[in-house]
Order: sequence, then C-alpha cells, then structure tokens
Amino acid sequence: MKPLLYEITAGVVRWKVHLDWVLSHYIHKTLKDDVRYLLWVALYQALFMKKGAHHVVNETVEYVKEEKGVAVANFVNAVLRKAVREGRHLAPPDRLEQRLSVAYSFPEWLVRRWLARLGERQTEALISTLNLTPEFSLRVDQNKMSQGLVSEKIRQKGLTPRTGKLLNSAITVDRIGPLLSDGLFASRVIHVQDEASQLVGQAVAPGPGDLVLDACAGLGTKTEQMLDLYPEARFVAMDLRIGRLSIGPERLSIVRGDILHLPFKRNAFDAILLDAPCSSLGIVRKHPEIKWRRTEDEILRFGVYQLALLRAAWRSLKQGGHCIYSVCSFEPEETLDVIRAFAEKEQFLLENPLPFLFNKEYFLSLPHETGVDGFFIAKLRKA
Repeated sequence: MKPLLYEITAGVVRWKVHLDWVLSHYIHKTLKDDVRYLLWVALYQALFMKKGAHHVVNETVEYVKEEKGVAVANFVNAVLRKAVREGRHLAPPDRLEQRLSVAYSFPEWLVRRWLARLGERQTEALISTLNLTPEFSLRVDQNKMSQGLVSEKIRQKGLTPRTGKLLNSAITVDRIGPLLSDGLFASRVIHVQDEASQLVGQAVAPGPGDLVLDACAGLGTKTEQMLDLYPEARFVAMDLRIGRLSIGPERLSIVRGDILHLPFKRNAFDAILLDAPCSSLGIVRKHPEIKWRRTEDEILRFGVYQLALLRAAWRSLKQGGHCIYSVCSFEPEETLDVIRAFAEKEQFLLENPLPFLFNKEYFLSLPHETGVDGFFIAKLRKA
C-alpha cells in the first residue's frame, strides 16, 4: 500500500500544473482546496497510471458522496468523466513556454530560463527526463563486498540490478523496498546514494595522512563514503546542526560550526569538500516539490551565498591543497559564475576533478545527457 500511496502523491505533485490545466476546461468556479486535490488524485490515476478510468471515477465519486454529499459528488462525477474522456486531446497553448509548461508540468519561469540557455529540443529533453519515475542508485562499500556479489544478492531478491551509468562500482535498481530490511543495508555494505553524489566523494581523493574537511556534512552521506574510500586519510565533518551527524571512527572528528565563521586555523586542511547548499534543481526527478518551491530570485541568492562559503573555506586550505566545490544544480549562477567570481580575488588552478572527463576543467551533469542527477563538481588547487 505504501508504494502505491507514494506513487500517487509524488505523481500528483509532479504533474499538478498539467492536471489543473485539464480541469480548467471543465471548471468555471472557485473550488475548495480539498475538492481540487481529490480531482487531481483521481485524474492522475486515470491519465497516468495503469488503472481503469471508469473504476477510478466511480471510486472517487463514492468517496465524495460519503464525505461531501450528493451535490458535490455529482459535480465531481461530471467533471471527471469529461476530463477523462477529452483530457488527452485538448489543444495545447500557443506560446512555446506555456505549451511546455503545461505539457510537462513545470513552472513557466523555469521553462523560459532553460529555453533561453538550452533551446527548445534540449529543454524538452531535460524536462521530460526530470519527469521520469526515479531510479535508486546504490553505493557499494567494496571493502566489505564486491559489486558483482552484491548484484547477485540483489538479483536473488527478485530485482534487476544494473551497473551504474558513470561508475562501475554503483548499482541501479527500480525498487528499493525489497532491500530495506536486507542484511546488505544493516551491515552497511550498500547505501542509497546517487551516482553524481558518489562522484563528489571520489573527486576529493586525499593522500595518505591528509586532513580533510567536509564543510557542509549534512547527514554525513559523503563523509561516510570518503571514510570507506580513503582509509588512510583523516576527516573533520562539520555542520550547523550537529544532531544530523552520528559518531564515527577515531579518524573522524565531528564539529558543530558555521563555514562563514570557521573554527579552524588558516592553512589547516590538505583538502576541503564544499558541497554547498543550493537550489537543488538537479534533483527534481527525485523531489518534484522543489520545482514549485523555488523562485528565480532564489537562484541568484544561492550563488551569492555559495561564493561567500567558498571564500570562507578557502582560508583554512593549505597552499597546494585542493577544494572540491559541488552543488546539485546546473544553473550558471550556482556553478561557473561562482568559480569566475571567486577567481577575481583568489589564485587557483582549475583541475580535472574526475579521470573519465579526459582533462576537462569541471563536471557538469545535465540529467537528460548523463542519466544521473544534475550536478556540478569543480576542483580548485590553491596556487
């Protein structure tokens, strides 16, 4: 039951603009929110799920009759029957940004922004990809078990594991439910972590004995990954909310602190990971509510904040050390614009963050091109 409820809820959140546009052809009065939400839920099931439309309509009408009375039930019945019958054949809006907004259920301002930067074909490919049902990427701790053996154990659960798109060590599955109670999770052999996020930890690549700061550790996902990857390095994980982090091994220190007021000496760290707070527009596929929460002004404000964080963290980086700057966004204000603004006052070398990039100066993931979350990763060597 839980997976079904999640699918319906996430689907309605993802497609609410399209659903509301269809309903607008048959409703010409103000609706109470609870009735509108019921119509969204029913219409989503009828148009996007493999459920019989007749059954969905009848089920919804019976529920409304019990909860709202006969008059509201008759209204819902009439609207849904017309919307189900005609909804797939309605003429789309004329303006391109409105047409794409309605067809793929994205805010117009976001569609307009991507059209200006990417063009129509790329924008349509991007928003189409961001509407796909998300897959689950798993990170395998290969110190404990090989990727091949983990894949075989997952296959025995009735799932079809696939090797990651960018990392041979990653595994992708369509469903995570059958694994949640499995010993692979309990023994921390596998972890839920998108491939793009896994690349961030790999980009840090400290040497033996290096002291590394995870400056925005959050829940500690990337901290734990780096502890697994680099057993000879030492780590400090910092976050404003220390309760989000758990006690780790001896080579991990946990600090409650604010990057803008770093509690460390200058030149203290050999490497710093700054996985900065951002608009999170690169993970809309997994979290469709983000596209409705964000505004265009916020993107610029995030960029200003990210630049301030990078400047603050830089003071605690040793000469010759490197900082990995990453965000789960592909917006210019949060990615290359931050690096360019930083270069106006600081000297650094922009190095290839990942070997498979063949000497590129940064990694920029657009989900429709890479098949993973939208991400940006840059490696800045302190000159």
